[in-house]
Amino acid sequence: MVKKNIHLKIKIIIICISCAVLFGCSYSFGLRGESIDKNIQKVYVKSFENKTAQAQIENYVRTAFINQFIRNSRFKMASNAESADAIIRGRIVNFYTSPLTHLKSILAAEERATIIMEVVFEDNSNGNVIWSSKNITDSVDYTLNEDINLLPVTKNQALMKLANDMAEKAFNLMMSGF
Repeated sequence: MVKKNIHLKIKIIIICISCAVLFGCSYSFGLRGESIDKNIQKVYVKSFENKTAQAQIENYVRTAFINQFIRNSRFKMASNAESADAIIRGRIVNFYTSPLTHLKSILAAEERATIIMEVVFEDNSNGNVIWSSKNITDSVDYTLNEDINLLPVTKNQALMKLANDMAEKAFNLMMSGF
């Protein structure tokens, strides 16, 4: 009986210590940008450089980054680079599509669009890089319509989704310090 009580007490102590270590290690699930200097409060997103043949893709990406910072962060958006504490700039290095499935004819029924880009988050006062990545890659799959006139609409919707997903991915990496 005494042996059972000692084993029970030891198990309770181990569970309590495990909980204290787990919850007391200051791990946080929220992205708060704690690794970024508190003096950086206003951010400006420059136009992204487009090194691809896909027109307008740089506008989708820039808009997605602006929206991501407006929605999810402690930062405010600056109206120009001169008034910003930090600047986001980037380059769309590659864009390509590949067919996933085909119709009975040789036409593609689904495509996958992939973007590869570089992003830099830098302190505007001294030019120091706060965060950067030279290889942010993401893809989106989308269905094509047999009506060739609807292709631009379908592709543009896929590009907007892809730009939003990539901006969210980059923002999360920036805020987590990776």
